[in-house]
Amino acid sequence: MKLKFLGKSMASILAITALSVGCSNHSPDDTASATPSEPSPTSLPPDSLPIKMKEAAKDGLGFSARDATDLGRTVDLQHAELWRACLTRKGAGPDSIDIGAVPRGEECPTHWNAHVPPLKTPDLIGKDFEKSYVQLLKKGYNSRFIDVFYGNDGIVDQQDVSRVHGEVCSQSPKPGEPYDASQNVKLHVAIGKCPSA
Repeated sequence: MKLKFLGKSMASILAITALSVGCSNHSPDDTASATPSEPSPTSLPPDSLPIKMKEAAKDGLGFSARDATDLGRTVDLQHAELWRACLTRKGAGPDSIDIGAVPRGEECPTHWNAHVPPLKTPDLIGKDFEKSYVQLLKKGYNSRFIDVFYGNDGIVDQQDVSRVHGEVCSQSPKPGEPYDASQNVKLHVAIGKCPSA
């Protein structure tokens, strides 16, 4: 019973978060923030993760969202609209389901924990931070595991990422390294352009 309540609560929290993100995705100078804007519920495709979570909550089911592949990515519920629901199975608790998802743009696997080639870390050096951040999210990187260092300010709180504007000067892991779910991505961003070597 607790799981059912948790699923309903999570759906409510996601709905409220979606509304707040949709209302605040522009900075005062009216440029888009690094966080992608939340599509309206009517524009989301039927296989989108938020739609499947709402359906589960409407049916009175608790739910969890997991990577459907063997990459072990943590599904980023702050950016659930970038994930598509592929598989479902009975959950650990009564009246609950597990939803297997992959980032939008990836093919759905035919079974749970399907092997897929490891992702390669994209080359973001010298590129615009906002576009790079969105690229990482669309590849399935979780925003909680992306550490952003801005100028000399040190690490940026997640809620302040939208104020970061400039070029990515260095990154870890290095471009081309295989994705590792246990590793944080670190981006060092210049205020403007990176200093020349």
